[in-house]
Amino acid sequence: MRMKTAMLQRTSGRGWLLVLAWGVIACMSMGLVLVWVNIERMDTNYFINIAQNTLKERKSLRAKLQVERERLLSPYELRRRAEEFGMKEPKPGQVRRLQVN
Repeated sequence: MRMKTAMLQRTSGRGWLLVLAWGVIACMSMGLVLVWVNIERMDTNYFINIAQNTLKERKSLRAKLQVERERLLSPYELRRRAEEFGMKEPKPGQVRRLQVN
């Protein structure tokens, strides 16, 4: 009877060590997973910021180009360019309009 009691005490002590070891391994694994998830979150945030900055730059450039387009298409600028190239306004009989169906 004493041997059985002694063996039970030994195995129950090893069981706790095994549970403790698994617990430590599980905690370390969870810690590594959390660190990895945080790194991935930071990477994603970094790439989102880059994309947002690129979008802002492109919107700004588009606005500048629209202003430049409007300036170049203004009647004053067109008249000035036409005079530069020796062009004159057409006479009333020189313009023909075609209907496209």
